[in-house]
Amino acid sequence: MTRIDKSIVFSILNAILLITVIFNTVINFYLFVLVLIIVVILCNILIKRNIININKQGRKYFFGVTFPLIINGFFLINYFTGMNPTKEAYCFRCMVSEVGSVRSHQKGKTTYVYLSGNAYEYSYMTRSFWIDYKRMLFKNQVIYTFERGIFGLKIRKDFEFVFNENCLEK
Repeated sequence: MTRIDKSIVFSILNAILLITVIFNTVINFYLFVLVLIIVVILCNILIKRNIININKQGRKYFFGVTFPLIINGFFLINYFTGMNPTKEAYCFRCMVSEVGSVRSHQKGKTTYVYLSGNAYEYSYMTRSFWIDYKRMLFKNQVIYTFERGIFGLKIRKDFEFVFNENCLEK
């Protein structure tokens, strides 16, 4: 395999791992970005001091392919070592948002939910579902199944939408 082939294959693998693993990990988005910035700065310092040797690959390949693969590997290990499933139930509400282009604006429901008690406020992917809106239609409670991975990060393994009379808005 050539270097370009490896870049394409590993980039596709990184995208798949991002969608299937990292998006199901409960993490504070801002803290995650801060940690990534610090690790990138640290890697740059280690590369300049020749502690991390990237002469063969080059800086672009390292930060474009190898570094994301290492981060994804960390989350993958955490995901597959999840144990002790717990269920959490939250009332939720959906918002209406505008979608469309410059000339065409339409209002539509999204699968992004606001949980009761402002739960998981900074964990965007915990409250966002990449599903058909119809699964949420006429439901007002979500029941999550979470597990805790070996690195202590919480993982969303499953979710279910139900109707609960106690969640009706007053």
